[in-house]
Parts: sequence; structure tokens; C-alpha cells
Amino acid sequence: MDAELARVQIDEIGSLKERKRLTLLIDGWEDILKCSFYGVLATEVNHYPVVLKLADMLRCRGSSDALLEVANQALKSMEVGDVRGFIAATTDNPTVMQAFCWKLKDQFYWILVSNDADFIDLCSL
Repeated sequence: MDAELARVQIDEIGSLKERKRLTLLIDGWEDILKCSFYGVLATEVNHYPVVLKLADMLRCRGSSDALLEVANQALKSMEVGDVRGFIAATTDNPTVMQAFCWKLKDQFYWILVSNDADFIDLCSL
């Protein structure tokens, strides 16, 4: 199983390097034991999403700084050296995610950031 995981990761790393209009997705959930997990994915229109990282966030729950660190670790672990291939990021709307979006935007100024509140605001026009 480890060999298959390594093969898939190498394939995904290669495909990410060729893609130029990626969206970074990040979301979290709790399991039945109330352990907090977050997933970071890269996706593009007409392509399957790529899981960059799944992180156990039990000790860092509610921290936008920890989420930013997880996103950066995810990019590093998948050897995404040129982050300019990402043009957008999207999350849901909890306060922590809003703070994460601002911090991500500060680090990567060109990335368009969206969350559920943005979508709701657009729908109310």
C-alpha cells in the first residue's frame, strides 16, 4: 500500500506542476470523538481534485495561523514551488476561516479569496 501511495503522490506532483489555474480548497470537520481534521485540496475545472494534505488539528482548533501553516505545509509536501498556479481559494464561512482567508491573501496577494458569505452577499444583490 505504501508503494501505491508513493506512486500516486509522484503522479499528482507531476500533474500539479503543469496546471496553472488552480483553486485551493480547505475545509474542516469533526469526527464522532470531536477530533478536528482539515483537508487541503487543489482543483481545476475539468480535472479531478488533488488532495494535498489531511491534517489532525485537535491541538490547534480555531486557529487561523495553524490553518495557514497547514496550507503552506500542504503546498510544500506536494512540491508546489510556484504558487502562482493558484488563482483562487475558497472555504466555508466560520470566523476562523475568514481570518485564514485574510492571512492567505496577505501571503499570496494575487489569489482571489471566497467563502460562503461572499456567495450569500452576491445572491442578495
